Amino acid sequence: MTTSDWWRWLIGIDVIPESSSGLQWSWQHPPAMWGWFLMLLSTIIVVVWSYRRMIGPTTTRTLLAVTRGCLLLLTCALIAGPQLRLPIIENQSDWVAVLVDRSRSMTVADSRTSDGSLRSRSDITDELLRSEVWSEIEKESEIVWLGFHASAFDINPESPPIPDGWATDLTLPIETALRRLAGRPTSGVVIISDGRTTNPIDRSALRLLQEQAVPVFVVPMGSPDAMTDLAVAETEAPTRAFIRDQVPVIATLQCVGGSPRSPVEVDLIDEKSGRTISTTIVAPDEFVNQRGEAVLTGVETEAGSVRWIVRVRAGADDLVKANDEQFVDVEFVDRPLRILYIEGYPRWEFRYLKNLLVRESSFQSSVMLLSADRDFAQEGNAPLERLPQTEEEFSEYDLFIVGDVPASSLSETQIANIRRSVSDRGAGLLWIAGERSTPSSWRGTDLEDLLPIRGVPERFDEAVFVEPTESALRAGVMRLGESSRDRWPLILTSAGDRGRLEWAQRIETSALKPAAESLAMARTVSGSAPSPLVVSMRFGAGLIVYVATDETWRWRHGIGETYQERFWIQFIRYLSRGAAQSDGKPFRLLVDPKQPGVGSPATIRVEIQDPRLGIGAGGESLDAQVQLIDPANGSSEQTIQLTSEGSGWVGLWSADAAGMWRVRVDSPRTGSMEQLVRVVRFDSELAHPETDHQQLIDLATRTGGAVVQPADLDRLKQLLPKRAVTRERSIVDPIWNSPGAFLAVLLLLLFEWVGRRWLRLA
Repeated sequence: MTTSDWWRWLIGIDVIPESSSGLQWSWQHPPAMWGWFLMLLSTIIVVVWSYRRMIGPTTTRTLLAVTRGCLLLLTCALIAGPQLRLPIIENQSDWVAVLVDRSRSMTVADSRTSDGSLRSRSDITDELLRSEVWSEIEKESEIVWLGFHASAFDINPESPPIPDGWATDLTLPIETALRRLAGRPTSGVVIISDGRTTNPIDRSALRLLQEQAVPVFVVPMGSPDAMTDLAVAETEAPTRAFIRDQVPVIATLQCVGGSPRSPVEVDLIDEKSGRTISTTIVAPDEFVNQRGEAVLTGVETEAGSVRWIVRVRAGADDLVKANDEQFVDVEFVDRPLRILYIEGYPRWEFRYLKNLLVRESSFQSSVMLLSADRDFAQEGNAPLERLPQTEEEFSEYDLFIVGDVPASSLSETQIANIRRSVSDRGAGLLWIAGERSTPSSWRGTDLEDLLPIRGVPERFDEAVFVEPTESALRAGVMRLGESSRDRWPLILTSAGDRGRLEWAQRIETSALKPAAESLAMARTVSGSAPSPLVVSMRFGAGLIVYVATDETWRWRHGIGETYQERFWIQFIRYLSRGAAQSDGKPFRLLVDPKQPGVGSPATIRVEIQDPRLGIGAGGESLDAQVQLIDPANGSSEQTIQLTSEGSGWVGLWSADAAGMWRVRVDSPRTGSMEQLVRVVRFDSELAHPETDHQQLIDLATRTGGAVVQPADLDRLKQLLPKRAVTRERSIVDPIWNSPGAFLAVLLLLLFEWVGRRWLRLA
């Protein structure tokens, strides 16, 4: 029937395909059975009433009555909307979303194989993606493959991308998968991950899974047990120093998963030559809350910028190689340290110390002995005829050494200039205690604030031995031993016979100022509780050290000058670092922190070193040009406006890429200054490489899913619920508006009209 074009035109079939079978008759507005009965009864009544009294042959009247009845019934039927319907049965398969973790934590090799070797989570994941179970699932379900770290993206399971994401967010891939599966029967979401996330799963995503009854099946990767990983978390070192200075490099170590199982070796390596400059060992019991500290010392004999590498040798505790080292950049200045040594009388400490200052070629010293008569030739390799008077004269020095000098020997102007040089220019101040005047005579002067102790300490009534503190180790001083492991010679301890100091001041701990820090303690021969002997304090831009004894010359007896010389040279270089930062320039460019992170704000500051210079009433701003100079990371350039403040200019900068950046300020006011800054990308993934399987288990439990171990991946096909949908739809073609219906009505009307005319009826 449906193959005839003429017949399809007559019936009005436009939509139903040809050669379709199973056609069904239906109504667009189907009346109830009682409706059909009323229409039939009404039609009979109308027909009988119309023709029962007409004059004419009974057969003719009956035929016309039947014709009118058919016309009325046909009209009622057309009003009901007759149509042809072709029913179609559709089977819609269910869908499965597979989310594959592609963050950097997946590179961690913590899965032990049968032969005892370790495999990375990523390698095992790639092997799982080649499993035959996915082909079995695809026979009944459609699979959407998504990779994720901080974002979600399509992947090909046969060639997945390398895991290089710097952060993990499980919320986003779950929401992306649900959007992709919207309106489709969803069998479940499969997550292949180690569970390590930088952001917890948002409750809205969990609620959406529960509302849509979508179960989550998790395949936890990596070891469920905590495995230790050692990393260099942070490094700290001066940005500038003098050549031959023992520069301390402080490395903060992190051991994720507990404490290391064996001592940890940390090396300081010169990047250019590859030589190991310094090595230290951190014992497992030195780690507190999974963090330890290593202090290394580097020395450079040539001027210029150097890059050192702090590298940890972790051994069996190392899961991630990428976090085993960090860089340190230091600029070394080649010029003599300019020292002014003022002493009251020629005591023994003075006699040896002034010779040391003259003998050391890297020092330019001026020594002033106040008790000498007018004809005495003052010593030092830059001798003075008188003490400096003006601020310009005092600004020539990097370090002031004040011995047992009465405060009355200096004028108020000289005292004020020393204070200003320390606080504003970063010059160092070294106090050497004495029996006569230091510190007693300095109370009530402008230099009292530059004493790290309060009051006037009494002397010990017995001999003492020196014990360096950890603060001294961090500062890079009081390292008198022959190696970094032998920090303090045994011969200078109470176990030796050369370390006794017969005179020293007893400083009570309560007498230390709040900013003061003990670098060495004094322990009496009788073994009483130690008290501070060497105290340091920062004042403005400068450093201050107070040595509460003048008897280090006793360390020379039977040993030579080695220990005493090391003691004083280390302190002199330590105190001069503040001056090395400014190097006598009127302005200084600083970036804080020294190693900012990508996207983290850093402060660019131009400090005024010369107090005679000021910003002025105008308070004009400065522009800092910031440029990425690392070709491996592309190019970028920014202009940062620095606004004026009391001590200089300051502005905020945020780097958009890792690598070396040049920060440059060039203006007629400050001149040209620049600084190289290394911007690092903080690896939030590998900072905590341990797995978080519990988060995955909770997600599966709360959504009605299950945990599938990698070795049992075949179970996944049985665990996924069957949610395929069988749906019926129909193709409908209406007949009430077809040419055939119109012809049927027309023919019935024509037949009745002709019959009535034949009977001569109206």
